[in-house]
Amino acid sequence: MARRIILLSGPVASGKTTLSENLTKRFEFRCFKTRELIHSLLETALDRRALQEAGERLDRTRGGEWVATALARLTGGLRENAVVVVDAVRTVAQTEAIRTAFGPIVTHVHLAAPTNVLAGRYRRRRKGALKELGSYAQVLKSATERNIGALVAVADVVIDTNQNRAEDVVVRVAGELGLYGRNVDRLVDVLVGGQFGSEGKGHIVSHIAREYDVLVRVGGPNAGHKVYLEPEPVTFHHLPSGTLHNDKATLILGPGAVLFLPKLQEEIAKHGIPSARLSIDPQAMII
Repeated sequence: MARRIILLSGPVASGKTTLSENLTKRFEFRCFKTRELIHSLLETALDRRALQEAGERLDRTRGGEWVATALARLTGGLRENAVVVVDAVRTVAQTEAIRTAFGPIVTHVHLAAPTNVLAGRYRRRRKGALKELGSYAQVLKSATERNIGALVAVADVVIDTNQNRAEDVVVRVAGELGLYGRNVDRLVDVLVGGQFGSEGKGHIVSHIAREYDVLVRVGGPNAGHKVYLEPEPVTFHHLPSGTLHNDKATLILGPGAVLFLPKLQEEIAKHGIPSARLSIDPQAMII
């Protein structure tokens, strides 16, 4: 019985096979290919259209359980510490059947990319054992392929492979699985915005603030972090946005923070922050 099962999903050319190969090579996982399963069950020719149609017939006649049943046979003979990568699940019903059969050892990773990027990758594919269709538009004639985006809602991890290199995808999945070790106590977590502001950093910090002993804010008063509290939202320009969600946490305005004293004093007074709770680094700047 395997100790971990990783389900991969995503449209054709999203990078599932590359990810499964990298995971099996780097971490010695066992790979289970549904394509090979369909071929063994139905003895179809090794071409894309035949496999699509055969998979859809199996889904219609057996629901999503045919994948879970086959996976149970495979994992029954494995060592207890084995990790299995399933390349790939194609419907919500398949993922639900596997989760029902195996429970919390299942992690579902969905890969995605814009359609034009997928089409470009498909055109550049090297010829292999599987006979491919003439164009990506033909791939999308399959109802299952057109609806593959529905798996985003049930996945544990969703990765845009247009924004991440193949090596980055492996690292992100390995991090999610704890393969780099989670036995070291975390000391500091840093939240960084990936765009140009207004990504929702303040909301995230306020949501998780109760888990921390120290809340640190950097930057300046031009950034307003709005958080939702009763009876109305509160916007913090200086204090950490988790200030009111965790009244026991120490508050720090770090080195390089830019302070507008009238606004800072207003926030301290409005929220009743005692002097013992707030520390301001000597290298903060006053404007």
